[in-house]
Amino acid sequence: MKIKKVVYAEDNKFYWKAGDLHTQLGFITEEELKTKSRVTNKNKEFIVTEASFLDNFEKIKRGPQIMLPKDIGPILTRTSLNKNSKVLEIGTGSGALTCFLAQFVKSVVSYEIREDHQKIAEKNLEDFEIKNVKLINKDATKGIKEKDFDAAIIDIKEPWLVIDEVEKSLKSGAYICSYSPSITQSDLLVKQAEKNTNLMVINTIEVIEREWDIQGKVVHPKMRMLGHTAFLTFIRKI
Repeated sequence: MKIKKVVYAEDNKFYWKAGDLHTQLGFITEEELKTKSRVTNKNKEFIVTEASFLDNFEKIKRGPQIMLPKDIGPILTRTSLNKNSKVLEIGTGSGALTCFLAQFVKSVVSYEIREDHQKIAEKNLEDFEIKNVKLINKDATKGIKEKDFDAAIIDIKEPWLVIDEVEKSLKSGAYICSYSPSITQSDLLVKQAEKNTNLMVINTIEVIEREWDIQGKVVHPKMRMLGHTAFLTFIRKI
């Protein structure tokens, strides 16, 4: 069941699906959650809002490590995706990126070699009520049947093994993004891509996210930040 409401109180965030909501700060009835945007209980104010896609994404079922929004954003913007895009994904994992892609593009075909990972992704797609994704339980290095994709996202341990198969499945001008935790993985991918005369390596980036506190009397960066998660390598088919 999808999250329907999100409730904020002090520095806490609560998720509501059905029934009354019991928290350490107080109690809110189902009727109040359905009809009010602000509820006061035990001198605590609760702010109630409709749940968004991102709220549900925060509670997505995990198996393998999921991709974070800070990396998903550049992937969406730097691969020129739009509502008419047909996207190939290599390495479904838990389906986190898959769910995000499905919100923005026409269709997604996603390959996953591990059946247990695919089952987690299937459940997440069902929870998000996503219909424009086709999951394929197959090793993409053995061949990709589908063609004419507008973009491809690769998230596997050895992306260099699949890059040539991916290239064959893309339209001219299409973008590829490979997500790799290790710079060695990115380096091997780039070396393989440079051997393919139909591919042009654009760049490799790393996204660092730091939050700032501007609500108090002193404006300053927060001590903790989202540092390295992966290197994003962007390639284009000529």
